[in-house]
Amino acid sequence: MEVPESQYEENPEMNKVQENEPQIDFLEVSVISEIIQIVEQIDSKCKGQIGEEIVNERIKQLAYSKILCNVYGKDITYLIKAYTNLGIAYLDIEYYEQAQEHLLNAFKLNENLSSDDNLSMKEYQIKILINLSKCYLESKKYDTAQQISERSLLMNKTLFGEDHVSNADIYYILAKIHTKLQNYNVAIENYGNMFKIYEKIYGYDSEKSAKISMEMGQIYELADNIQESIEYYENSYKIWEKIINDNNYEILFQISMKLSELHASNKNYEASYEILVKTEKEYGDKIKRSLKDRVVYQRCRIKACELSKDIAILLQENLKLEDILNESNENQKTLAKTCVRIGSIYLENKEKEKALDYFKKAENIFIVNGDNKCASEIHQKMIEIQKKDDLDQEESVDLNKKES
Repeated sequence: MEVPESQYEENPEMNKVQENEPQIDFLEVSVISEIIQIVEQIDSKCKGQIGEEIVNERIKQLAYSKILCNVYGKDITYLIKAYTNLGIAYLDIEYYEQAQEHLLNAFKLNENLSSDDNLSMKEYQIKILINLSKCYLESKKYDTAQQISERSLLMNKTLFGEDHVSNADIYYILAKIHTKLQNYNVAIENYGNMFKIYEKIYGYDSEKSAKISMEMGQIYELADNIQESIEYYENSYKIWEKIINDNNYEILFQISMKLSELHASNKNYEASYEILVKTEKEYGDKIKRSLKDRVVYQRCRIKACELSKDIAILLQENLKLEDILNESNENQKTLAKTCVRIGSIYLENKEKEKALDYFKKAENIFIVNGDNKCASEIHQKMIEIQKKDDLDQEESVDLNKKES
């Protein structure tokens, strides 16, 4: 039986590579695949992270993307996304000039794709514009920031509709811009649009709604509309009360201090004090607050009492501050000054012995902490109090002699 000759021998031309036929470089394919994998790994590592380390990672990502696009001719979207990610990383650490430079590079490259029907890259163009507007906002180029944000909003509404949640982010930037421009009514309008979107998607009693109410309270305060500001802060407080959990009770204390300040501006001193008392009574045991936070809050209570001029309550609040400060060896100067205030209140109440006791406490604290000037001033004050007391006693004796 004859064995057929090999195909190679019969058709040798079949084994020749055509001159114009592209050759597959398997090493090149392997390198490209590895680079793409590295780019994706950097994306995964950096997601939701900020800091200089993230900037360095994004710089590497840009370098690899340049190799993909400029050396191997891969899709330009690798480069667009790398520039965008690096720009945002710089923006996150407040390097606004560098952020702007890379975002502009991304914008120019992506602009050439604008006629494409690629929805993903149209979304990316909006993302680039939004972050560019943030750069211009931080650089105080408010008019440019406004123009870019308005363009972004128009594009976003065209893509996703009037009520899409992504519009809220752009309304927020516009609100910030108009606040800087002191266009408070326009800022409030943008916050209002945000609130409507969040209410529709997340409900009225949601964290996002609570935060927007706080923001609107701030704008009304800037606009010197104190009553409206109070109403929005109170609304935020009520929402937080409904949705609160163990991790964010502190927000109620922060809002309480702001409400106290606003009520005091309206000369409603009773309300200024009551909101502080209410919050601490209802939520003080639900959260372990830092010494610093407790001191700041207690000072706010003292200030509210000073405005109401209720000496008895003022004394109690200062004594409470003393107790808080005694829990730690920190803030000794503050403790000494608190003792001076308590002594002064006792002196006003004509309780001389208690006053002198607290002045002595203050003097000792100042001495221990090397503040000889304050210690000397307090010592002199005690001498004057004693002299006055001695003089009063002499006058009283003289008067009794005359009467007898």
